[in-house]
Amino acid sequence: MTLNLTPSLTIRIRRAADDARQVIRTHTRRLSITSMTFLKLEVMVFRYHVK
Repeated sequence: MTLNLTPSLTIRIRRAADDARQVIRTHTRRLSITSMTFLKLEVMVFRYHVK
């Protein structure tokens, strides 16, 4: 499931491959991605940096 909350914020929820708990963050000049895995779910937050 994908939720487009604003033009610069998108949240994607999907079933994870395993039930390990982890948080991964990465970013570029125009995009930040945070991925959180818990309870067999993966939540990915995409933030677009618009100037």
